[in-house]
Amino acid sequence: MISPSLIPARRFAGPRSFRLVAGLLAGTGAAAHGAAPDRSMPPPEVLATMFQVPGLPSQPEKIEWSRLPSYRGRTSVVARGVKGESAFMHHPQIVAFDGRFFAKWNDGYVGEDFAGQRIRYATSRDGLQWSEPIDLTGRHPRRRYTACGFWLRDGGMFALAALRDASDAGKSGEEPVLLAFPWDATVGRFGERTVIAKDFFAGNIPQRAPDGDWLILGKGGVGSWGPMKSAKGGVKALDDWTIRDLPGAGKLEEAEWYALPNGHLVAHFRTRTPKRLMRCYSVDSGVTWTEPVVTNFPEAGARHHGLRLSNGLYALLVNPNPSSRIPFSIALSRDGLAYERIANVRAEVTRARHEGRAKSAGYHYMRGFEHAGQLYTIYSVNKEDIEVTIVPLAELAAQFR
Repeated sequence: MISPSLIPARRFAGPRSFRLVAGLLAGTGAAAHGAAPDRSMPPPEVLATMFQVPGLPSQPEKIEWSRLPSYRGRTSVVARGVKGESAFMHHPQIVAFDGRFFAKWNDGYVGEDFAGQRIRYATSRDGLQWSEPIDLTGRHPRRRYTACGFWLRDGGMFALAALRDASDAGKSGEEPVLLAFPWDATVGRFGERTVIAKDFFAGNIPQRAPDGDWLILGKGGVGSWGPMKSAKGGVKALDDWTIRDLPGAGKLEEAEWYALPNGHLVAHFRTRTPKRLMRCYSVDSGVTWTEPVVTNFPEAGARHHGLRLSNGLYALLVNPNPSSRIPFSIALSRDGLAYERIANVRAEVTRARHEGRAKSAGYHYMRGFEHAGQLYTIYSVNKEDIEVTIVPLAELAAQFR
């Protein structure tokens, strides 16, 4: 439970943030009345000043991250890794569809990105009691599958998966592809896969941009630190995309984006030096983006997830401790730019049971999905177990009281 003494008093981050919020709301109103679209951008210093939690030191190394307030949530285990079969479990995703919850992840025999890495999923009626894992992709003897989220499109659902070369098996000579598996509600299982993009790895789930296109941020299918890319389209057909390079080649990883109230977009990325989130801005529904700006938001060099909630708040699921993926926290913003509150979802020290490539302690690659007044968060623990914690939206909103 959150201690009232640890919740900072409500206040704006400063006059600049107040003017920016007013401008965002004014831009929304202008668009609604048919005026010319707002093309103004916040200055780089506004994009850079992302972490504005009152009462915390400005130097991340001086923050006692385990002593942040804690959200009160309910936690359940979706699946646990098994030595020699699924000792590595990572890239979890969650969604609600067809009267149930779906959790999806990729797992491997021993370590990350080895040949034979597959994708499995489980279902639940309440997000707490989960089915036994169900195989989605099977294992490829020389390549690896990576989970890329669920796509809710035109009343249906697709499970997305990337198929790429493995890190331990050399070049296969085959092209990296992004696959979509349709959910068939009549039989209660996923159907045959379709290739929807080539040489593109989806970082975030497809979301509708303000202009109506679907927009995915990601990267090429080969390597980790090449140019980040955007895929825009997906309306006429599953494979109808325009793929463009994003600015900041070689600096960025793990892309996320969401829309502000005025229809502009903000994209977040991780970077390894320094361990701070970076941001870009778009005024044209993600066709073009500004050069990335290093922010003051500390981050462990992991993956984060930002989303706008139905109550108007923006939630950022993140590992804010630069030296560890403990804790898993949710930061909150009222305008999508300045994050003024933060509290922990999980902060207990963890220890892996199994050794393997890229294994480490902590809470990894968290994702969130809002449903029926709750935020359902999913993450891997030590990259070997998949767990879910459910946090009521009312508890998030209480941070600003």
